[in-house]
Amino acid sequence: MFINLKEKNNHYSLKTKTNLSSAKKLLFGMKINDGLLYKLSTYAILLVFGFVFLFPLLYMFSVSLMSNLDLVDSTVEWLPSTWYTFNYEMTWRALKLPNAYVTTALVAGVSTLSIMISSALIGYGLARFNFWGKKLVFFVLLFTYVVPKTLFFLPRFEIFLELNIKGTIGALVTPALTGQGEQAALFILIFYQFFMMIPKALEEAAFLDGAGAFKTFWKIALPMVRPAFIIVGVYAFALYWNETFLTSFYLEGKIQTVPILLGDLQNTFSQTVQASGQGAMDGNPNLNFTEGKAFAGTLLSILPLALMYLIVQRWFVESIDKSGITGE
Repeated sequence: MFINLKEKNNHYSLKTKTNLSSAKKLLFGMKINDGLLYKLSTYAILLVFGFVFLFPLLYMFSVSLMSNLDLVDSTVEWLPSTWYTFNYEMTWRALKLPNAYVTTALVAGVSTLSIMISSALIGYGLARFNFWGKKLVFFVLLFTYVVPKTLFFLPRFEIFLELNIKGTIGALVTPALTGQGEQAALFILIFYQFFMMIPKALEEAAFLDGAGAFKTFWKIALPMVRPAFIIVGVYAFALYWNETFLTSFYLEGKIQTVPILLGDLQNTFSQTVQASGQGAMDGNPNLNFTEGKAFAGTLLSILPLALMYLIVQRWFVESIDKSGITGE
């Protein structure tokens, strides 16, 4: 009898420990599996951050579909009384789309390609060659990255006048090709870090096979830093797409990008409405420029970038998975 009671107690004790162990694994996970608490915490944080980033876009999209009468109606908050697409129709014309898209894409694309070429060459040189003044080069890179870009505005302005490239796309491409483009120091350091991660044994083997420095750079180094090209390409393209300070001064309005046209949207919108024959602004309150039109123009200006991010994100993840860079 005592033996049976002891066996029952051991059985219940073992069962209790098993249940506790299962509950612990479910909540806190194991070495190869994440627990329920970890997953809930992760999703909660992602939802909070996602809401913070998406809320302004959702708000702008909601307001951009409202008429001016809806904007002054306190009963209309998120959903407009009717889907008012007039804001997009007029801002589309005022921003000179889709021609402005093509112009901006060409300006940003050529500048991005130029800065990728120069950053890769400079980054590889700093990663693989030792020379006198190398530390000074790093100091200059950090200095140009930290100080405001307005500090170099007047010297560049004088140089562009001497080179006779002011008012042309060369005012953006020339600095990019010489490693002085927008955020060039950051891009050079990104390539430098990726090149430092490449095992030197691969390049040494290429040298033994008779490959020179440039052939080794082209055949061995570049294919292994494809993620760096994607990172720099996406970031640089977004920078040059949204650039207004340098383009407004150096291009002198001869090349009108979407952000530049967006900055003058209020004036061009009024002219577009008058040319469209929609009637006088005083007689129709919906024709007046309000935040609904401004938000519509803003969303139209960032739409290509949003589409680019959606496409490149998959390539970015695949590039990291296939790169196989582990270092030594």
